Amino acid sequence: LYGKMLAETIFEWSKKDGGHAGYIRNFDPSFSFPSGESYWIPPSRGQISSPYPLHPHWGKNRTFIYANQNLAIPSIMPFSKDPNSDYYKMYKAVYDKNKILTQEEMEIAAWWVDDPTEGFAPGGHSYHLASIAVKKSDAKLMKAAETFARTGIAVADAFIHCWKIKYRYFNERPSSFVKKYIDPDWIQFWPEPPFPAFPSGHSTQSAASATTLTALYGDSFAFTDEVYEGKRRYDDIAFLGLRFPARSFTSFKQAADECAYSRFLGGIHTEADNEVGKSEGKKIAENVNALNWTR
Repeated sequence: LYGKMLAETIFEWSKKDGGHAGYIRNFDPSFSFPSGESYWIPPSRGQISSPYPLHPHWGKNRTFIYANQNLAIPSIMPFSKDPNSDYYKMYKAVYDKNKILTQEEMEIAAWWVDDPTEGFAPGGHSYHLASIAVKKSDAKLMKAAETFARTGIAVADAFIHCWKIKYRYFNERPSSFVKKYIDPDWIQFWPEPPFPAFPSGHSTQSAASATTLTALYGDSFAFTDEVYEGKRRYDDIAFLGLRFPARSFTSFKQAADECAYSRFLGGIHTEADNEVGKSEGKKIAENVNALNWTR
């Protein structure tokens, strides 16, 4: 009875964090788009067809860790359409890479897509990696519970912080910049998600989960991720001959780095989106790891 009462109390408290039943209000029809040269626009080739961005208010939600609520907003590279500028070169690099993708690079991009309409969401994939760590190490009950708690808190706070930044800058994705200033006929390798680019959500949450898992299992924990192995996915791009063999890693950081890089390979994020995302995710996780965990 006490356990049930405790769970019900926590659940009622959670309804006030801003994210309760968020799945029934993914898009806000009253959202007002900012206007400017560097701002995001709904994609012509997207994972979801929507004229509105996904969860524009998610960054206002309450984080689990108080310190994560007050992290500073990182700076963004100033917009420029000058071909000699770093901003222009950053998007040109995405365009150039997308023209020479190898088979393995396409498979890496597809492996980490984590489109919830086709498989796991990004957080679910991170939880799967946590379950691999628990099973492979034969973790005792208390360590297993701590593993999932740290991972869950880190991923949740990572997305809130990331979304706060995304909607502060409302930054464009490579597709719109490239089409306006480099190649109007360009189509990026992977359909883009329906929200602004900077920083990458995948990069932020994967770095956060990797940092918590590394603290628990060490920086040389080798494992194999088989989550999509042999599964039929993305029938609309089957002609590419994409395979889904299991992927092996020597550490959680290596997996997080590949996850981030996959977004560049997909043509939907710049390297700056990914690098800032990884940096912010690490900060999030360090605050999680700093809690007084005892077992």
